[in-house]
Amino acid sequence: MVTKDNIIYFESDEEFEDFCLAPYGVIVYPENGSSPYWTGVYSDLYKDAVKEGKKFIIKDEDSVVFKHKRVTKRVPIQGTRREASVQMPVQNLEQYFEGI
Repeated sequence: MVTKDNIIYFESDEEFEDFCLAPYGVIVYPENGSSPYWTGVYSDLYKDAVKEGKKFIIKDEDSVVFKHKRVTKRVPIQGTRREASVQMPVQNLEQYFEGI
């Protein structure tokens, strides 16, 4: 990860996923009595960068994260012995072009 001119550059989708998501997921218990479900949690680093208006570039012209505007990661679920794949939308992604 390299920061330059209010842009944070990442070498790969995996590096960006690790930056965006906390290393755990949580169980959500809806107030309406629906079935509980698990979800990911954004990292404080990602939330702070978004608040500061920073842009993100993944140095891969074929980035799956950029294409779908979401990160996916397998994480342990807090309070359980389970792991689950979580998907979270991301913002402030910019397209990478060779040479920048």
